[in-house]
Order: sequence, then C-alpha cells, then structure tokens
Amino acid sequence: MTTNLRISLAVLSAGFAIEGAGEAYSLLSTGALLPGTSIVFLLSAAVTAVGLLFLFLGRHEWNELHRSRARRTNQIFVLSLLGGFVAAAEVAYLYLNPSIGTPLWAEVVFGAALGSLVFGTFATYAYLVFHLVRNPSKAVLVASAVWALAVSAYIGRDLAVALPTIMALVSARSLTIEGLVGPVDYLASYLFVSYFLLFAAYLDAHAVVAKGPPASAPAPAPSGPERGPTP
Repeated sequence: MTTNLRISLAVLSAGFAIEGAGEAYSLLSTGALLPGTSIVFLLSAAVTAVGLLFLFLGRHEWNELHRSRARRTNQIFVLSLLGGFVAAAEVAYLYLNPSIGTPLWAEVVFGAALGSLVFGTFATYAYLVFHLVRNPSKAVLVASAVWALAVSAYIGRDLAVALPTIMALVSARSLTIEGLVGPVDYLASYLFVSYFLLFAAYLDAHAVVAKGPPASAPAPAPSGPERGPTP
C-alpha cells in the first residue's frame, strides 16, 4: 500500500498548499478575485478527482481496511458532487419556468445544495486518511472538517440570498463563474484554515505510509512446562 497511495497523498497535499495560499491571499486582499478565478474555483474538485483516480488505479496495493475506507471516500465525494448537480438542475428549472420566480424553498434548496458541495469535499479529504494518521493529526482533521462546515453554512446562506441575482444573470445569459463566486468569495477565503490543517495532517499521513505497516509481533511463548511425547 505505497506507490499510488503516496502519489495520491502528494497530489492532494499540493492542492491543499495551493488552495490554502490562494484563499489566504484572497482574504488579505479583502476578497479580491484572482486572475483566472474560473480555474482556481475548479482546482479543488479537479485535484480531488486526480487524487481519487490514483487511489483507484492502485487498489490492488491496498489492504482490506484501506480498501473499505477508499470505497467510502469515493461515495462521499460523489454525494458532495450531487449537491452541485442539484443546484444546477434547480437553476435550469427556474430558468425554464420564469413564472415561479425565486420562492423561499428554492433559495433554501440552492443554498443547502452548494453548501453541501463545499463541505463534502472537505469531508472527503478528512475521511480518506483518518485511519492513516496519528492521534494528534486525527484531531487536526476533525478541526478542519468542523471549520469547513461552519464556513460552508455561511456560504450556503449567502448563495441562497443571492439566488434572485443569479437567476437575473442567467436570464440575461451573462452568468460566469466569477458572477457565481463573487457573492461568497470573501467568505470562502476563510477556508484557508481548513486547507492548511489538511496539509499538516497529510504530511503526517505521508510519514506514516512511508514508514510502512508495523511489524508483526512475535508469537507468544507457550506457558507452562514443556511436555514430552506421550509414550
């Protein structure tokens, strides 16, 4: 359980470092959008997909425990992507039925779907290596997920409120990634905390995987006096 797993950890760690630095810069710049925001916005999902791809390619290397964890990790990631599909389907439905407007239920569903998309990626990252890291890093992973959950809730709330504006942009056929991310760009910058916490935990996972599985303990010596062959 080494080569592909270590590649996966390296890819994801690099993604955390890049995303964390980008979000920290955005926060210090008071939420200013970076050049090429469309690429930055999609980087997290792309890096996750590449990391999970290496896990899939190296599935023959896994022991049973890691095989089970990786399978559930893929399921969590797919469920998080489902939130994005729900939000996109809702926007398409409201666009095709303009008489509905943007009722409260639509705002709630839209915000919850995109909030779950954001949080789901962090839940994916934390669950993947939770069994590989040592206890202090387990606490770091939990802190990362809790912080991401709080930020995701605020992001979902602001996107829900922004749904009428987003629908107006869709109707004018002028919606862009920048237009979608703009209302929550400053809030999303606070995710740099989760990214850096994940980076620290994944460094520990690298060390644990590089060390390899613990050596098997020697079989205990038989207790009591040895008995000779029965005549």
